[in-house]
Amino acid sequence: MTQPTTLCPRALNTAALARTGRALGVAIPTLILLTLSMMAQSQGSQRAAERPYLVPMSSSFVPEERVLTHREQSKLVRGWLETRFETILPEIMRREGIDMWIIISREYNDDPVFRSLAPFETYSSRRRTILVFHDRGEELGVEALSVGRFNYQNLYTVVPTHNEKQFEGLRTLVEERNPRKIGINMSERWNHADGLTAVQRDALFSGLEGYTDRIVSAEKLVVGWLETRLPEETDAYRHVMRVAHSVIGRAFSNEVIVPGVTTADDVRWWMRQQVAEYGLGGWFHPSVGIQRKGEEGRFSGDAIIQRGDMLWTDFGIHYLGFATDTQHNAYVLRPGEVEPPAGLQAGLRASMRLQDITRAESQVGRTGNDALAASLAKAKQEGLDATVYWHSIGYHGHAAGVPLGMTDYQQGVPVRGEMTFKADTWHSVELNVVYPVPEWDNQAVKFSMEEDALLTSDGWEWILGRQESFYLIR
Repeated sequence: MTQPTTLCPRALNTAALARTGRALGVAIPTLILLTLSMMAQSQGSQRAAERPYLVPMSSSFVPEERVLTHREQSKLVRGWLETRFETILPEIMRREGIDMWIIISREYNDDPVFRSLAPFETYSSRRRTILVFHDRGEELGVEALSVGRFNYQNLYTVVPTHNEKQFEGLRTLVEERNPRKIGINMSERWNHADGLTAVQRDALFSGLEGYTDRIVSAEKLVVGWLETRLPEETDAYRHVMRVAHSVIGRAFSNEVIVPGVTTADDVRWWMRQQVAEYGLGGWFHPSVGIQRKGEEGRFSGDAIIQRGDMLWTDFGIHYLGFATDTQHNAYVLRPGEVEPPAGLQAGLRASMRLQDITRAESQVGRTGNDALAASLAKAKQEGLDATVYWHSIGYHGHAAGVPLGMTDYQQGVPVRGEMTFKADTWHSVELNVVYPVPEWDNQAVKFSMEEDALLTSDGWEWILGRQESFYLIR
């Protein structure tokens, strides 16, 4: 199969942006995203005209999206971190009643929360890193400290301590600050909040003898920190999603697929290679599946894509520190066809209807289990054969936050499902409907869909629209 040329666009002129920003009074990161958006719209319109076989999912879809350089990404991430330390972190610490949060991470054995607390330049924690956040009250705010010798691009104030004496330095810090509650990352319920290893836990408790009665699990603090998003992060996430959608749009086109020649594995490996060539990260290997008239279920691997097939992908990237998760569908046109059979289109709409139902039932303050039960009851009432398995998304693909079902927990998710939805959080609306397609002799076809969405105090909005029609391969 012929490999397409990799997109290698020019970098933005950040010096020029800086001059423009000073003249307009606009921050450089904001200008980067505004410029990027205008470039994408212009390039997207031109390329859509050049490639009529690409069927846009929404008005915001563009076939290709320029990827920011690492230098540009660093500026954005730095700005978000500083703002999050000043606004989100104090709010969550006070909400959970924790005035000191201690995170212990070791090189190549990072605490799951570490990357969300580190600048873009940092690939991993160095040696043993002990980060301490201490809430000094509303007037002084939260101080960010690093016990050891690493300031992580000056994000943290260093408490100079030799590696062998770090716990002594930590104890001195605790004695000076005298916190009421000390949160540590130890949790049975949340893997994201269980980063404290056994050896470090023992050393911590030994070093803080006399203060151990103040130590509590920081699990709710960790979840709150990881799930809460800034408006500017959401603006950037739309760009991240455009990049992810552009890979799907190209994969599900004649640029990559030649009916009767290309296999499902050809497509999934092309997608993964494209992510690598863009310089992005991934958090799972892409999936590409085929459903075909007269053949039961979904199959993949070395199966050759034929005309009349319905295709599905599950695809995610990691970019700007954020993960995406998307499931979209395509159809390979038969000779003479200009659109998929009506039954396939009806099945896609049925899955979209389930998206509407679940979002309507999942509101701020409601538990995931209550929303799941109400969603499935409504779907059943409407005759939908539905399965719902939402998850939060953000720094991690399967991120910290309230779940709405799981594939093997359709009666409710133990413990985690009793969490409530909160404003300013991102969620992967993941689900499927099994629908009989008349043109396929009423064969049961699975219509799996997944779109990332934002929940605010005013309700839901898609990060980048949703799939409303099939990608078409001619």
